Amino acid sequence: MKREIPLFITFITGVLLVIALFVPHKPFGQLQQTFNDWLIIVGGFTMILGLDSLLLHNWEKIKRKKEGWISSAFLIASFFITLFWGFGEGAIAHRSPFDPSATFLRYFYTYVFVPLQATMFSLLAFFIASAAYRAFRAKDGNSTLLLSAAALVMLGRVPAGQEVAPWIFAFVLLLLAYYFFKEGSKTTGTQKTLYLIGALVSILLIYPVFYILLHYLNGIADWIMNIPQMAAKRGIWIGISLGGIAMSLRIILGVEKTYLQ
Repeated sequence: MKREIPLFITFITGVLLVIALFVPHKPFGQLQQTFNDWLIIVGGFTMILGLDSLLLHNWEKIKRKKEGWISSAFLIASFFITLFWGFGEGAIAHRSPFDPSATFLRYFYTYVFVPLQATMFSLLAFFIASAAYRAFRAKDGNSTLLLSAAALVMLGRVPAGQEVAPWIFAFVLLLLAYYFFKEGSKTTGTQKTLYLIGALVSILLIYPVFYILLHYLNGIADWIMNIPQMAAKRGIWIGISLGGIAMSLRIILGVEKTYLQ
């Protein structure tokens, strides 16, 4: 019965929510809001359990002097300082810890929490840049196309980028022509002819590309975002939705039981 009762509750809840989406009349019309209220209540209790697990885990590291136990000590101290300071400001001194005259807002939140948050986002920017570098390396045709589209969108979104984009792409085409010419000088026959044709095409494209980017870069960036990018995004969201529907049906019908473990 320990497994059958949760499965039965999950099945009834899932079926009622599906019915509530298609039948807006009473009593089904109000079920979604009622379940949302229950979700908030249950979420509050799960947050308490999560905090209890976090504190106990770090307290064990402190007692056993494991690696990184100093960071665990700072975490626990910061947690209780934030808890009691915010509770004291909100329940005793002011109506809210974020009241303009509250010391919690003026000192702890403004001068400790906000700078720490800014630091985390700054570090995240370096990780994003590193991932973008690995993703946009022009190793083949697809990655080259992705790199070109990303460069056009990023440069087309800022005024300074719109000014330098024609020169950047002209310089890239010039480098490409130099590469083809250099590689062609090392070979003979048909391959050399193809390299020289590639160098000539790259040189001939410099002026048209420069002119188009100089006058129409903003429109090109908008077209990439509104047509190809939106089409790919919709395809991804359709796939995510179908996967979510499939997983929901597996949970409602009791096929997926990992949440009981």
